[in-house]
Amino acid sequence: MKKVVLVFLTCCFFNGLKAQQTDILSIANSIDYDHFNEHLEFLSSDDLKGRDTGSEGYDKAANYVSDLFMANGLKPFGDDNTYFQNVPLLKQYINVRTINFYVENRSLNINAKYAENISFLVNTDLERIDEKQQLVFVGYGLIDSSLNINDYEGLDVEGKTVIAALGAPKSFKDYPSFDPFIRIKAALSQGATGLILFYPKGLLQNTVYKQMHGFLEKPVITLNDIALKGNMFDFDLKIAAFAHKDYIKEVFKINGLNLGKELKKISKGENRSKILEGNAVCKYEIKTDYINCKNVVAVLPGEDDQLKNEHVVLGAHLDHIGISKPIKGDSICNGMWDNATGSATLISIAKAYYDASIKPKRSLVFVCYTGEEKGLLGSNYFVNRKEFKNGKMVANLNIDMLGGLFPTKDIIPMGYSHSNLSEAVDFSAQKLNYLIDDNKVEENTYLFRSDQASFLKVGIPALNIANGYTAVDPKIDGEKEINKWVQKYYHSPKDDLDQEYSKEAFQDAIKLSFLTTYYLTNLQDKINWNENSWIYRRFVLNQ
Repeated sequence: MKKVVLVFLTCCFFNGLKAQQTDILSIANSIDYDHFNEHLEFLSSDDLKGRDTGSEGYDKAANYVSDLFMANGLKPFGDDNTYFQNVPLLKQYINVRTINFYVENRSLNINAKYAENISFLVNTDLERIDEKQQLVFVGYGLIDSSLNINDYEGLDVEGKTVIAALGAPKSFKDYPSFDPFIRIKAALSQGATGLILFYPKGLLQNTVYKQMHGFLEKPVITLNDIALKGNMFDFDLKIAAFAHKDYIKEVFKINGLNLGKELKKISKGENRSKILEGNAVCKYEIKTDYINCKNVVAVLPGEDDQLKNEHVVLGAHLDHIGISKPIKGDSICNGMWDNATGSATLISIAKAYYDASIKPKRSLVFVCYTGEEKGLLGSNYFVNRKEFKNGKMVANLNIDMLGGLFPTKDIIPMGYSHSNLSEAVDFSAQKLNYLIDDNKVEENTYLFRSDQASFLKVGIPALNIANGYTAVDPKIDGEKEINKWVQKYYHSPKDDLDQEYSKEAFQDAIKLSFLTTYYLTNLQDKINWNENSWIYRRFVLNQ
């Protein structure tokens, strides 16, 4: 009899769970694309002038989002019981007319041309740069005892400028190869006062330099918070530059070295670091303005007595880059995919919870960040300055460039293998028949380039789910199409509603984000790190 009762109760439990999950899939399928598209159209409209951080257009977007958060039943979770968290910022920029950079070697000078082969990251603690420093090549510029690499071994770089290639030896399969902050930290730890980075691959060389310069040439906007500036940038270099590979090739040439051969050797794991003959001479002046901006912050309080003080943060950056050089008369960088899609998705998910009267167990925080395009400023400020009374942040799902531009069979959930947030991805992927591509190349390239990085760096598990490259349409080469988009549309006026994109792909990605969020707030058991994760070891164990 006991066995019969047990079987009966077990069947009831699983049938109840199945019914619950079927209902939640029905809710996901009922999310109205036209509602999403209405917000997408407004947020990527010319009227907002590209939503640049601190601009009037950004303020309009922030007010628009806050009104919709309130209309969809979310509670204010910002400063003084409002929907806004003030984010104090500094705006600093180089007086271009004062720039003078060259490498001198005996009687020979190799002049660099700003915007053509040299760009600078402003040290916001200084008013001017007037430096002459010896050059040192340090390979990839990495120091990591767990991977048995020290590119500075045997070198004296005190007071010198080091040149480092972005990347890592081929044997480093699971490593943030292109993270510049790792190089900055390593250079500073050895006493270097200058750092010149370059992208070592020939493929996309001009595109990468153009993108980097496009980022670096704009005024540097940083947090007007001494503690957090250090926390985020860990940056105290007198010379900080990004160079075109061709310029570095010339520097090596006057030292009797072949850059290509050196790069091949370090890619195999050889240490080729060495003192170079010659000095980097760098001069320019810096100007400073003070501005204020804001994150949009709201909450749907949890209702489970045991879990309501655990906060899952659903975030997307609201800002974009504003105005750029015109393309066919259009100078407004609307940022439709990057990232009006993410902010519009948050509004759609808030409405889905509201319309279906979903009561989350964990509290669900909605945040539209400012300053992502300036260096993850809003998210960095949020995770370090937001106070949670009787609670804490336990997980983050970041939506940046929603899904993809065409339907795919697979998804790439960056952060997937680092914690048991993978359960939420498995749940939503299974419901929507997606394959999961735990793509380490993509993860290592992009995981620390969007707002989830701010959470990871303070030890909070995080996810960013992108569409994969396996298109549903076999005629589409997914990777080729995305690379083409990056070259022609990324951070340009072409990223607007007139470009080709798939409503189906966007709608499926909204469903995926909703289902993942639902699992994290209502079905996920205790949230844990994977203790084998390098992110866990670096940002949790070593804190």
